[in-house]
Amino acid sequence: MKRSSSRVSVAAVLVLAIWFFTPLFLKARQTRAPKLPEFAANPALLDGPPVVYKGEKLAREANNQLELRLDVQRLYALCTELKDEVDHANPDAILSLSVLKRTQDIEKLAKQIRDRAKR
Repeated sequence: MKRSSSRVSVAAVLVLAIWFFTPLFLKARQTRAPKLPEFAANPALLDGPPVVYKGEKLAREANNQLELRLDVQRLYALCTELKDEVDHANPDAILSLSVLKRTQDIEKLAKQIRDRAKR
């Protein structure tokens, strides 16, 4: 009897904790600003007068174009880093695994950019 009542109280405490902390966690998750890489925070692209749009479609297109520009900047930075790494590598040696991983990341990002541009 004592054992089952302690299990019930532990279960009740867990349920109450989940019930209390879930909204806090979800709110913190929604309000957290996405972490942008240093090269993505280009003032020429992000600063400027705020634009007011008449319609949800125009707002989505503007958001899509901003994301596209940021992805292109990121792609450019990744390609530049890859070029520097390959230039500094020994020409007689086999390329490292990091070069292969970086090329896969570049291909993946390029595909995402292509798909976003088609929209």
